[in-house]
Amino acid sequence: MTFRLTDRTKRRLFLVAVTALVVATIADGSRRFVADLIWTDDAAPWEKVTAVYYPDTQKQTDIRISDARFDDVAECRAHIGELSSENGDPDLKKGRYECAIGFYRDGTGEGSYRLIVR
Repeated sequence: MTFRLTDRTKRRLFLVAVTALVVATIADGSRRFVADLIWTDDAAPWEKVTAVYYPDTQKQTDIRISDARFDDVAECRAHIGELSSENGDPDLKKGRYECAIGFYRDGTGEGSYRLIVR
């Protein structure tokens, strides 16, 4: 008795294997790895963006970190635009900003952002 796989069955098995690999990677905690591969300059769907605003670059201790978490960099930049306008610097000539994307904790309880966009 000989067992043969048709081409259609082989394609299906390949698709199932690739799908299982993707699911295992995401379930394994490698969401940061997947985000780095696909979303290189913006937030992945499961990540949040934090706005960090420096009203005056000469005063590095004056930092305003948003309580709100945004879905993407565009929302972060819009929020920074509002903050800088309220501060009398709509063109950001005195200040600067950063949009910190995707905070991930490491094994020690500490963590870091996946990406910082300026």
